[in-house]
Amino acid sequence: MSAESDRQELASLEKEWMAAMQARDRERLEELVADGFRFTAIHLHPEPMTREQWMGAAMEGYTITTFAFEEMQIDVFGDTAVIHARYSQIASFATVNLSNVFRLTDVWSRHSGRWQVVARHSSILG
Repeated sequence: MSAESDRQELASLEKEWMAAMQARDRERLEELVADGFRFTAIHLHPEPMTREQWMGAAMEGYTITTFAFEEMQIDVFGDTAVIHARYSQIASFATVNLSNVFRLTDVWSRHSGRWQVVARHSSILG
């Protein structure tokens, strides 16, 4: 595969990931989110969340009403990719409003020909 086709696939996967969160599609999330995944968002929790913690939040309390990737830059380094994105959402976790604009840094890794996200760092811009 070329770096350009990898970038196109990763852009699509990034959107699929958020759509699966919005739909609470556990089966698709299990496919996309790698074992060992870490989620860092200092505005939510001072320490990185494990895959299990993140999956629990995604399935039980996190509600995305709408989302949009306003900008996405994808760098591919063989079987590793780093995505820098400007992302906006209307969302909540339980009663906490999480609607805002964010700068995301996502790291994807290709295993056995399949991309999976291994890390996300989220910072509030708005």
